[in-house]
Amino acid sequence: MINATTTPRAFSLQREWSGAFTLMLLALFIGAAVTVVGVRFVVNEMEAATGRLQAEYGSVSELAAALETHEQLGYQLLALAPVHRAAFVLEQQDIELLFLAASAVRAEDEGRSDALSAARQEWQAGLEKAGLWGDDVLGLAEINLADAPAFAAASSNVRKQLSAVQQSSLQALNNGLVDTRELEGLLVVGRFGLFVAAIGATLYFRRRMVKDLMRPVNSLRRGVLKLQSGDYSHRLDVARRDELGEVAVAFNGMAAALQDSHKALTYRATHDDLTGLANRAALAERLLASFEPDSDRRTRHEGLLFIDIDDFKDVNDSLGHEGGDALLAQLAERLRASVRSHDLVARLGGDEFAVVVLDNDDGTPATGPVAERIYEALSEPFMIGDRSLRVSLSMGVAQRTADTADVTELLRQADSAMYRAKHSGKARYEVHGS
Repeated sequence: MINATTTPRAFSLQREWSGAFTLMLLALFIGAAVTVVGVRFVVNEMEAATGRLQAEYGSVSELAAALETHEQLGYQLLALAPVHRAAFVLEQQDIELLFLAASAVRAEDEGRSDALSAARQEWQAGLEKAGLWGDDVLGLAEINLADAPAFAAASSNVRKQLSAVQQSSLQALNNGLVDTRELEGLLVVGRFGLFVAAIGATLYFRRRMVKDLMRPVNSLRRGVLKLQSGDYSHRLDVARRDELGEVAVAFNGMAAALQDSHKALTYRATHDDLTGLANRAALAERLLASFEPDSDRRTRHEGLLFIDIDDFKDVNDSLGHEGGDALLAQLAERLRASVRSHDLVARLGGDEFAVVVLDNDDGTPATGPVAERIYEALSEPFMIGDRSLRVSLSMGVAQRTADTADVTELLRQADSAMYRAKHSGKARYEVHGS
């Protein structure tokens, strides 16, 4: 348990650190003002180099994206997928224009144009070999997946060549940035680097305090309160892989274990181990809910079937308890298949079952049709090991009405009707009050 009482804080780390960092930033800005003029030319050089990179790199990136889209359509055509073939041919012409545009860009690398030309030739050769170049596409009449590996290899080589061109553009940018600086450039860069490092350190520690310390701690506190309130599905966001991140991971693991344990315990408390059906407690909870004043099922009454296997003792005596359990499990499956999705099948214990049946939308009882479907489900014999076995059921039906006092009365009525069915010859159902 966590003590809910808190002691007022005499100091605020966040306020003190924020004040200190504000003073540090002010001092750094004053010192950096004298270097602004000196670094201006560096900025201009960087902008120019960036412009060249955008022109060189961007044209190849656009070309690579178009090639990738075209390649995917090519795979679809090889599989005779419904692709607009005329549009595919027009797209090849657009890509050729992109090759020309990329080659026309002024670049520091003199081999750029030749590399792009070689890539274009290999791209066209790959399409021709696969039967996808120009008007050849219009004549494709059968699936040709055998050419897909060669087509993929050619496309991969083209992508590698374009990547090499892009790397060349990046290298040219790097060369342009480190060029023509001399002593003045080194001094300015050093001063600017110190300024950036100081700002980075300041922002880092502030962010570390606010985001990576205060927020995770508050999140952990909220998580603990969620667990205390019974919300086992709550999980913490693991923002960083540091000590607090390890705590969050451990918390999430603990919460998941608690959630799984809670689900398992809840399931075992409300379900029968052998058949997986609802148990007596779940049946009682369902019926009690329908008697609640604000229940929507009060306007649509429910019926109750009590089911007992006739002469089940003989089954246990002849097949043993394992055979009896196998019969109960198979019967449970047939009962599930005989009811509607909003009805409830429960095993009360031994060879006794119960079914809660909701009335039809028009208010008529649905217990009779459900009972008939259950008997129909018994038309096929049960297979217990290598033995074929037929069984019969006795059922008692109690229909809840406005005069039904409570759950106990409804259960008693269904049980009484079931015993009347037993005493009237078995393999039948009796309706209470009929």
